[in-house]
Amino acid sequence: MFIDAIAGTTPMHGANRVRIEPKPAAAAPVVRDVVPSPIALTIDEGGAQIAARAPGVNRAQVAELRRGRVRPEAELDLHGMTVDAADTALKRFLAESARARRRCVLVIHGRGLHSDGVAVLRESVIGSLMGSLSGYVHCLSAAAPADGGSGATYVMVRG
Repeated sequence: MFIDAIAGTTPMHGANRVRIEPKPAAAAPVVRDVVPSPIALTIDEGGAQIAARAPGVNRAQVAELRRGRVRPEAELDLHGMTVDAADTALKRFLAESARARRRCVLVIHGRGLHSDGVAVLRESVIGSLMGSLSGYVHCLSAAAPADGGSGATYVMVRG
């Protein structure tokens, strides 16, 4: 039917054609990370062996995490960073981990052995995880000795 409809027509010559320029490629969309609202975590243990959980998370899950039975799918090493740089890196890492649907991650912050006995990064990381970034946290625990002990923290990421 199409061939019958165009029968007897002649193609237009180059001078009569309108050239349509392709549209420029759009810039890649900007992915904005919306930090989930902070939630109140229940602290099960304090000090160097910190353990905390979100509402509805049972202690057995925290115990499995503390023993290192849930293997981290990714890790972030904050050694040598300032507190501000570490906070920014931690926020990005948790947002990426939540987007990638990672279940467990390991944040390596150190014990503060070279900071006159004060674990500045550790305290900052724990403070952020318990405060402004708690919306990402299902539960957290100091890492097992094989993964860094009190110099690292396991985080189960809310999905």
